[in-house]
Amino acid sequence: MTPEELLGVTPALLAKSILHRRERLAEVIPEQLDARQEELVAAEPLARAAKEKRDGINAKVANLKRERSENQSKARSLFKRAGELRDQLQASGGIKDPNPKWAKEKLDAKLLSLETELETNAGNHKTEQKYIKEMKNLIRQHDEWVTERSSSQEGLAEMDASFKDAKVLLETAQKAHDAIVELANENEYHHTSYVEHEAHRRRADGRTKRLAEALDSSQRGMEHWQKIIDDGFERLLVNATTVKEGGASSTVRNRKPTKKDQPKKTKGRQASKAKPESKPKSKAIPNPKAESGGEEE
Repeated sequence: MTPEELLGVTPALLAKSILHRRERLAEVIPEQLDARQEELVAAEPLARAAKEKRDGINAKVANLKRERSENQSKARSLFKRAGELRDQLQASGGIKDPNPKWAKEKLDAKLLSLETELETNAGNHKTEQKYIKEMKNLIRQHDEWVTERSSSQEGLAEMDASFKDAKVLLETAQKAHDAIVELANENEYHHTSYVEHEAHRRRADGRTKRLAEALDSSQRGMEHWQKIIDDGFERLLVNATTVKEGGASSTVRNRKPTKKDQPKKTKGRQASKAKPESKPKSKAIPNPKAESGGEEE
């Protein structure tokens, strides 16, 4: 539009144009708003489900890490205790074998003798049961003897138990570590899924809010401009009428005064007044007699 055409636009035409624009937006926005709300409704459960799965795996990993750390700590303590007991036993003369070679050979010889008798002397099932029972008794007596020898050495049983318990704890810690490694890939998948769904949910939520705000603004604008059209434009033309009658425009009235617009300040009186000029001192007239040293003849 040319400046002349723009200046020729009447307030009524301009208000109706703005009102039409607001009405058009109010017609178009609801359809887009419904589409964005559907996206939001679909995205929210997906993001929530992915987050719950990820958080659930994180909780499992945290428990497994705590279990691994506790078992490793207990195992280190048991290994340390077993090492102290071993040093004490070595300092007291060394560790004696509770099941020496000669004892094993003696047990093997007795068992072999019973097996030979069982094979050479054919008998009924009662005879066979007797030989088997004797074999079990020999093995039991040997185990009791070995246990008694082990317990007779102070600290040996505790050392063996410490080593065994520490080994079990390390195996448990290793199982927990293996489970953590298996969960790592699953956790990465669910975390990536959550990030994608959450980003989609945020976009849908942001678009929904902006469209809702635009719809509310359009509806309020429709009410505002319809009220202006119904009530007239006198209130809007107050400033124009003031300028037309020779008054200052709103821009001039609202402008802050600059330093140039402020009146100049008069210089203050000097603090000290000028001193009056002092009169010159009169010179004394010389006496000719005094200069000649006597009276003049």
